[in-house]
Parts: sequence; C-alpha cells; structure tokens
Amino acid sequence: MRDSEYMQIAQLSVALPTVRQGREIVLLADLESHETGFGFVDAEHLLLAAVTLCNGMPRFRPVLEAHGVSPEAVRSEISVFVGARAACPDEHDRVACTPAAARVLARAAVLAGPAERVRPVHVVLAVLDGVDDPFMGSAHDVLDALGVEPRRFRRALRRAARRA
Repeated sequence: MRDSEYMQIAQLSVALPTVRQGREIVLLADLESHETGFGFVDAEHLLLAAVTLCNGMPRFRPVLEAHGVSPEAVRSEISVFVGARAACPDEHDRVACTPAAARVLARAAVLAGPAERVRPVHVVLAVLDGVDDPFMGSAHDVLDALGVEPRRFRRALRRAARRA
C-alpha cells in the first residue's frame, strides 16, 4: 500500500489485551511496527510476531519450515510495504492498530475459545482464515509472496496444534 492509502485507514487505539487475549503477541507486533516506522500495528505485524513465537516452539517449527515461513522471510516481505511513517503514540497502555489487526485478534480469540488464552498459532490461523477477506490487510500478500498455499498451511498448523 502507498502512504496515502495507509493514511486513509482508520486507526484504532485499543487497550493492551490481557495475557489471555495475547498480550505478548500484541507487544511484539507493536515493537516490530515501531522498529519499521509504521507507528501502528497491522495484520502483517501480528503475523510476524506470531511466526516469530511459533518458530521457537518445537511442534510448530517444522510446519513453518515445510511451508517456507520464517521470521526473517516474513520480515523481509513486510519491508516491501510502505507504512504511514506515523508518529508513535505516547500512550504506554494502548496500542494503535488498524481494523484489520483488530479483526485478526478477534478471530484469534474465537479460535482460542473462552477457556484458553490466545496463542501465536491462533493468530497465524486467524490470518489464514481471513484469506478471502479483502479487509484483512497485507498479511495475505506477505504469505502469497512467500509462496504459501493457505489451505495446506492451515491444515498442517491445525494438525500440529491438536498434537500439542
């Protein structure tokens, strides 16, 4: 997306989620977005954070490797997209995010269920579940650029999650 398109996207300022709602994922995504100068979290930042955390889990690393998904590859593809270069908010208890990121987090919470906390695999699955949603942001473009077949990747991740 171009700078002007990002500026037209309504940004949400949401309170940091609880641990059950994936706080560590959101904080890592926020860090990634700030380091790249975006100033807000989008779906691709959540994808990068979730892939980074999944890569450290022995049951998910082989699935990521088999589908050509690594933190470095995702980060490289994200750098292709130009961010708004917005100033980072001074609020430390809130995170600025796009509607696409809010949708990914909401879907991840549904996938986790009411009794379980949102885990990185839920975020990756939420991105994959929204593959046909044109409002999910550029996370799908990142996966597409990596040559990921969403349905096969989703099945493999779900299989690995069930074995956990």
